[in-house]
Formats: sequence, C-alpha cells, structure tokens
Amino acid sequence: MNIIVIGNIVAFIGAILMVLVGFIKTKRNILIAQNIQFLIMGLGNLILGGVSGFIVNIVGILRNIICLRWNLNVPLKIFFIALQVIINWRFNTVGLIGWLPVVATGLFTWYVDSNSEIVIKTVCIISECMWIFYDFHFHNYVSVSFDVMTIVSTFVGIWMILRDRKNAKEAAGEAI
Repeated sequence: MNIIVIGNIVAFIGAILMVLVGFIKTKRNILIAQNIQFLIMGLGNLILGGVSGFIVNIVGILRNIICLRWNLNVPLKIFFIALQVIINWRFNTVGLIGWLPVVATGLFTWYVDSNSEIVIKTVCIISECMWIFYDFHFHNYVSVSFDVMTIVSTFVGIWMILRDRKNAKEAAGEAI
C-alpha cells in the first residue's frame, strides 16, 4: 500500500479526535484527549516523513502529562521548548517548514498553564494555522482538512464557553 495512503489513514484516525478536542471545555479533559491525539497524529507524521511533527507530538505528550500533575512553571516551559528545539535541530531535514510544529507547540507550551480555556483555545487556533502549512508540505491532506475543522470546532468551543458565561451572569442577575 502506498505510504501516503497509510500515513493519511493513521492521520485520519488522529484527526477525528483532534476535531472532537475542539469541543471539550475543561483544561484537564483537553490535555488528556490531546495526548491520545498527539500519539496518533505523531505516528501519521512519522509515516509521511514528518519527523518534526512526530518529535513535537511526543514532547507534547510528556508536557501534557507534567501539566496534568503539576503546575507548568517557567523553567519547565523553557525545558520543553528547548527540548523540542534541540531534537528538531538534530533531526529536521526539511528546512524552515520543519520548524512550524516547533513554533506552534512552543507557543502552546508557553500558554498551556493558563487558567483561561479561552486563552488555551485561542493558542490552539494559532497553532493549527501553522500545522496546516506543515501538513500540506508532507501531503498529509487528511490532517490539512481536519486542521481547518479543528479551527472551526475550537471557535465553536469558545462560543460555547462565552455563551455559558453569559447565561450564568444572566441567571445570577435574575436571582438578585
């Protein structure tokens, strides 16, 4: 079977989960679901030759595990970002396009400990925009389409959070 087809099938499985993560409202559940998604998407990237994508996904899993158990302080953030940079510097074979996942994941790493789901989701949207170009470069067409759908679902997730907050404020105003 053609490697591009195999890689896209694996990416499809991870991409379905990636879109569903956009609808999740709590940080803990977002990070847990992302770990599964990162593993599957990382394997899809690796099959298609996207070593940088695989690297940042695996480091992202480690980061999320740490973030679930402890606060991700500045030294830990710098460690995870530096780890991605060092590993990518060693294994990146595609030039600047290979740095997009590192920048996207570094940005997410810096903001993942935010108490605001809106901030986390906004950073996810920005990061997904970078992944679109990376995935397209590696003919990961399934991921490109799902990157777009993830952006849309994440916007919907933001809208749902804002709607819930508005409804809670209105209900609190009526209770007074």
